[in-house]
Amino acid sequence: LTRQLLTFARGGEPVKKLINPVSLIRETVSFALRGSNIKSFIDIQDDLWSMEVDESQLSQVLNNLLLNAGQAMPAGGEVTVRAANEILLQDNPRQLPPGDYIRISVEDRGCGIPKENLARIFDPYFTTKPKGSGLGLASVYSIVKRHGGAVEVTSAQGTGSTFTIHMPAIPCGLPEDTG
Repeated sequence: LTRQLLTFARGGEPVKKLINPVSLIRETVSFALRGSNIKSFIDIQDDLWSMEVDESQLSQVLNNLLLNAGQAMPAGGEVTVRAANEILLQDNPRQLPPGDYIRISVEDRGCGIPKENLARIFDPYFTTKPKGSGLGLASVYSIVKRHGGAVEVTSAQGTGSTFTIHMPAIPCGLPEDTG
């Protein structure tokens, strides 16, 4: 919570370095869901590009999304994390500059988000949870934006939610990480 407050309040400018995100994704999923009754499925494209990111902030983004997925399935369930390369063209729906990106999605089969809440989920301090701070998704939004990316959500009540982030990628970066 302290890290989220500092990231949100101070702007938490990323300290970027070139990484192959495969290991980071796998380790974060394993750590975030350890000890829970949530089963994870990881689907990562074989030749996933490199990224220039702040590793701890990207890990925080994934951790927050996985935490929310787990909270949407209190009786247990499944979460799928996918990562793939994507080339965005001019005038893409994410309103990002054209170029190379990595698309990471976190999909749960939980209760879903009511339509009336969808427009507010990234607002600071907005929460529907009795013990929530409302900073998790606000931090996700802030970190992804500061890295030059975008985040979006699709959800249907009773079916689940999918959070998708697009982060700038570097196609010819580090050697392949088999993670």
